[in-house]
Amino acid sequence: MSCTRILLLALTIGAACACGADSAAYQDAIAWMPITNLEAALGLTNVEHLADGLALSNATHSLHLFAGRRSATIDGTTVWLQLPPRDASTNDLRDVACVDYEHLLQPVLLSTAAAPAQLQIVLDAGHGGDDAGARSAAPDVREKDVALDIARDVAAQLTNAGQCVFLTRTNDIYESLGERTRLAAAHHAQLFVSIHANSSPSNRLAMGAETYILPIAGFAGTGETAHTPLTNACPGNRYDTANALLGFAIQRRCAPLAAMDRGLKHARFFVLKEATCPAVLIECGFLTNTNDATRLADAAYRRKFAETIAAGILDYAGLVQASVPATRPVSAESNLVARLSVAPTIQPPVAGELHGLKN
Repeated sequence: MSCTRILLLALTIGAACACGADSAAYQDAIAWMPITNLEAALGLTNVEHLADGLALSNATHSLHLFAGRRSATIDGTTVWLQLPPRDASTNDLRDVACVDYEHLLQPVLLSTAAAPAQLQIVLDAGHGGDDAGARSAAPDVREKDVALDIARDVAAQLTNAGQCVFLTRTNDIYESLGERTRLAAAHHAQLFVSIHANSSPSNRLAMGAETYILPIAGFAGTGETAHTPLTNACPGNRYDTANALLGFAIQRRCAPLAAMDRGLKHARFFVLKEATCPAVLIECGFLTNTNDATRLADAAYRRKFAETIAAGILDYAGLVQASVPATRPVSAESNLVARLSVAPTIQPPVAGELHGLKN
């Protein structure tokens, strides 16, 4: 039975589980891919058993899987899996979830770059107007200002590179979350990037950059309980594979610049759930952390951060040009088997009426 059809069965079982379902029982219902199959499929023939997991590599790529952890690294960049690998022992992992193989590991590790395609790109500077977003005390930095400045710089660099770019706001105004996604649909966006700065008042040591994509239907976000069944597909789930490619491309570029690589993560933010094209949300640093706030207060640093985001977007545009697998848009009413098994292509987004709350 294919990973896709087993996954359908797993999600059907997961839907019947209560939110407090036993983690082991839930994992037993998920479709898994043996590590040995993964090695062969991805050509990662060098295998090293480590105290905390497995390191798989070849001459081009590396993958580090950790026992009992959803975090992993691809070519040194942190990514968050939908489920931790299953293990026979700490350094003898057995399987990875098929959904992680199909929508993250395979497309990223088997991607082929080319010259960037010209895309319709929508950049969203978070917050604005009466909504200042996060704010630091010293130096005094507001998220809405940081986001707008970086978004403008990204737009300028992408335009100079021949891309078609639209900003959801170009000055200090507030646009609702629904209006931002409607603007993306109206401009026939082929990718959407929402730019923010982070905040953690309860942990002022938290620092670094992280990029968010939508979780796969039936799986939890990075900050949620891993075995909580969440089976409803969102419009943005039509682009699961392309979301991962775009998110990884941006996080891979931004991580070396930031103080800490917090990884490619999953969350059901409104602009990701209701996206009409591949979409990511990037947090450029924590304004509640003195070091991050000081960096983000510096125009030269913001410009450099914009350069890394633009470079990641252009990397993704090269993957599109090379026809890297991505999920083809289908109607929200399509059943799960059809959604997961369609031929992988990138197609123009389908505009639609958007609704809902932030998360």
